[in-house]
Amino acid sequence: MSSLDSNAAYARLKHAYENPLETALEKHRAGIPVAGCTSNTVPWELLRAGGFFPVLLQSHATETPHADAYMEPVFSQRMRSLLEGLLSGTWSFLKILVIPRTSEQEHKLYLYVSEVIRQGAGSGVPEPYLYNLLHTRSARSRAYGVAETLRLAARLAEIGGRKASQEDLLRAVNESNVARGAIRRLLRLRRGKNLRLSGGEAVRAIGAWYFMDHGDYTATVDALVPALSRRPPLEGPRILIQGAPLDHPALQEAIESEGAVVTAEDDWWNSRAAGRDIRSGSDPLQAIFEKYYRDAPSPRTFPHSAAERWFRAAALRDIEGVVFYLPPEDDVLGWDYPRLRRWLEERGVPSLLVRDGARNLPEKARQWIAEFVSNLRRTRGNR
Repeated sequence: MSSLDSNAAYARLKHAYENPLETALEKHRAGIPVAGCTSNTVPWELLRAGGFFPVLLQSHATETPHADAYMEPVFSQRMRSLLEGLLSGTWSFLKILVIPRTSEQEHKLYLYVSEVIRQGAGSGVPEPYLYNLLHTRSARSRAYGVAETLRLAARLAEIGGRKASQEDLLRAVNESNVARGAIRRLLRLRRGKNLRLSGGEAVRAIGAWYFMDHGDYTATVDALVPALSRRPPLEGPRILIQGAPLDHPALQEAIESEGAVVTAEDDWWNSRAAGRDIRSGSDPLQAIFEKYYRDAPSPRTFPHSAAERWFRAAALRDIEGVVFYLPPEDDVLGWDYPRLRRWLEERGVPSLLVRDGARNLPEKARQWIAEFVSNLRRTRGNR
């Protein structure tokens, strides 16, 4: 697959993806308060309307001496590295840290950070705030979520010194919707006859939106899309990845090195980053809540029919094989794997299970990937 590294727009997105703190620090030095969050179910628009620059906290630290003093080995490397960054002062400039209850490990991260502060050991740790958004589809959960969203807005107003106006909220909604449109333009180049963006490239190009100013992100993507459209279509079996969110391109690149193309991922870092736009209307705060309650991927979404709707539609589109990614620390998504695998088998879609950490795939896992792709290519050749 030809490289995009010589393209200035892609290089800018890749740089932002690989340097996730750069823009946030620039905003901080310019006197703009920065609000950190740990995953996709924190309302970006609410933070932005409150006068903050929102940034997703990201770290790939492998050595975590500060976190190791508090966290048990069962925690994922991402949670350990986030706690490490907080305790070591990497994000001490944040005005607030909003942690959603999107996963059990994130909830525990909030509890651990709060306990560290209670013990007096968190002098450089920003204020943690739990955005307790539930994703069960019930009237009670919805009402609770609305109340939690109003509570978050009130706390942001206290910290920022001003309440977000309707105009502030509408402006933030429009800014994020335009950026979502830019992501969807990238996603269209991963489908059908328009397949011109590899999975490894997409991770960087899409992931940059969590760290950049959204207006800058949109302009950069708009400069990239025409260059992508002029590329020859990518060839190879088309693969969907389902499972733990991938915040790095290692698994995509391992698959694509065998001659396949990863065209979608069922996770919030990649194919599901944008989702639908926030609807316009007379109550932007309510619309923001509805977006994150109904349209943001979360392991807490229930019932199964709602949680799996995107995957089932994507798997039947133009996918030739599915790779399930369930790393050793997973203790949630693995419960769904037998049901989803059986559903694919009934429809004649081959699948492969990867149980090793994608950053350091052992040779055996790479061999299984190579055999899986080879079988898909053979099936393709026999059609």
